[in-house]
Amino acid sequence: MVALPADTAAIFDHVAAMVRQEQAAFPGGPLPGMVLVLDDAGSVRNGRFRREFDLLCAIFRRHGHDAAIASPDETSWDGRHLLLHGKAVAFVVNRSTDFFWDAAEFAALRSAYEAGQVYVAPNPFTYMTRSDKRLLEPLSLPGQDAALGITAAERATLSAHVPETHVVRDGNLDTLAQRKQDYVFKPLHGFAGRGVLDSAAVGHARLRRLARLPEGYVAQRFVPKPVLEVAGQKLWVDLRVWAYRGEIFNLSGRASRRGDRLEWTPPGGWVPSYWEA
Repeated sequence: MVALPADTAAIFDHVAAMVRQEQAAFPGGPLPGMVLVLDDAGSVRNGRFRREFDLLCAIFRRHGHDAAIASPDETSWDGRHLLLHGKAVAFVVNRSTDFFWDAAEFAALRSAYEAGQVYVAPNPFTYMTRSDKRLLEPLSLPGQDAALGITAAERATLSAHVPETHVVRDGNLDTLAQRKQDYVFKPLHGFAGRGVLDSAAVGHARLRRLARLPEGYVAQRFVPKPVLEVAGQKLWVDLRVWAYRGEIFNLSGRASRRGDRLEWTPPGGWVPSYWEA
């Protein structure tokens, strides 16, 4: 049986249900206050996801939540609540590009989070533990299977789906330099293509510098994306699996006009995806 993509109403209801479940699971129960969609000031004004921010707020309002879009420097902390223009914030959808909150404008958010007075997703802990690309090394390579308790069946699945990944370190620079054409080089905590280096930009000297950077880099085997042709335009596509607490609730495809970077100019963008249920 071929499953259809989830319709808009179902996705809206699912998002609202996720928020309710996380609120209920928060220590001490749901916090009073509004939902804040957070991003840097430039993105809030005219970023490419601004329409999605508006849609997200519409979902929350439809389900009875006050909601707003703002940048971190618009928030404040009164010692008890995270505030947005004087209104208490209970739940933050953190689309910010500074997931570690190092900048000064995150002071209020840091204080509220440390005091346990706001729910934030993602927050520095979840970002550090779930987005660190060094975790892909033992998942993609069998060297630590016994210590990690990875079974033979699990290894077969991991090897089929997790690209070979190596943390760039002094001990493997020669090997990576010899095979550099097989890899792309990514920062451990990068996202949206930021900091990505292709093989042509990397040699011995640069690898040595990457190995010494505090933020660190990985070499990940290049996996070419499938190509579709739409109205005479080549599009490179990949698949996104949307899951919550172990349950897959939707699949979506992304189509880019470039094979090495995201370029969503039409006919690129999100595309409907079907799968066998």
